[in-house]
Amino acid sequence: MSSHRRVVRVLGPLPPPVHGASAVTDRMVGALRERQEIDVVTVDIGDGAGLPRRLLALLGGLLRFVPRLVLRRRDAVYLGGAGGELLWYQAMVVLLARLAGHRTVFHHHNSSYLTRHLRAMAAIVRFGGPGLEHVVLSPDMGRRLQARYAGARTVHVCSNAGLMTEAAPTGRAPVAAEGPVVLGHLSNLTREKGVHTAIDTLRRLLDAGVDARLVLAGPCVGDDVEALVTAAVAELGGRLEWLGRLDAPQVEAFYRSIDLFVFPSTYVNEAEPLVVLDALRHGVPAVAHPVGCLGDVLPVDHVVPVDADLAQVVLDLVRGGGLEPSASAAARFDERRTAAITARRELVDRLAG
Repeated sequence: MSSHRRVVRVLGPLPPPVHGASAVTDRMVGALRERQEIDVVTVDIGDGAGLPRRLLALLGGLLRFVPRLVLRRRDAVYLGGAGGELLWYQAMVVLLARLAGHRTVFHHHNSSYLTRHLRAMAAIVRFGGPGLEHVVLSPDMGRRLQARYAGARTVHVCSNAGLMTEAAPTGRAPVAAEGPVVLGHLSNLTREKGVHTAIDTLRRLLDAGVDARLVLAGPCVGDDVEALVTAAVAELGGRLEWLGRLDAPQVEAFYRSIDLFVFPSTYVNEAEPLVVLDALRHGVPAVAHPVGCLGDVLPVDHVVPVDADLAQVVLDLVRGGGLEPSASAAARFDERRTAAITARRELVDRLAG
């Protein structure tokens, strides 16, 4: 590595495993490495490498700042935002980067510290000062960040939709009020992600006389959840199907097979779920609770307060013909994706200096 080239240090989760935050960090690393004028150094703070290697990587990530502090080299630092105790580690990185005079970007992938004040996030904002750049996933996420942490001065929006390919025309017919309608729910199947509410929504439609089915996809997390799902499959017969874990072609087939994606998640760390974006990319309307930044992603009448009856909202939308048309859902995704691609390009330019 040349001592005269600008260095961009990337500290964030990297695949494996693949999830929204690691995919974003990996894409950022790839975009930075396309720039010939910089060198990229990565520190994986994810949990894929095992605890001993992870701790060594974290310690090494801090030690690499020491020579730069002495030399006062103006490099750049990109942090793929973490959650929990790792935020304290990232607060130390932000402080060292500021002392070294580096341009520093914190890319938020968590919403838990937006619903309540978290001292670790407050430390990141304070240590970073007015020069710390915050990248959020939606305008509302940015507003909430600045309302809770007044020192977050500079905020840029970059949706996870920029990770995906553009929407393809589907030619889907509108869902008829009397059915048939196929609901879908794809996730790690847990109570926090709302698998029980998805099943109850199917029951509510059937009780109301709607010709409906539900397709569940993803692994059950916890013996109690698997027992819940298998009992419901036995109870509801051909109306409920559980596909288990899917590979990429099977995910594509899943979205092509459904008419409405239901995502009743109440998971506290939810940010901008890729599964909801993927539904829109396939022209599938979605109904969800307003966790993370989903309030900015979906039509207002498709966003259901956590303490409200999501099943009733789905029933009313289906019966009243109020579901978002397929073409509108796809266009909504493409608009978000186009803005995200531009935002990521501008972010790379700033980091490259």
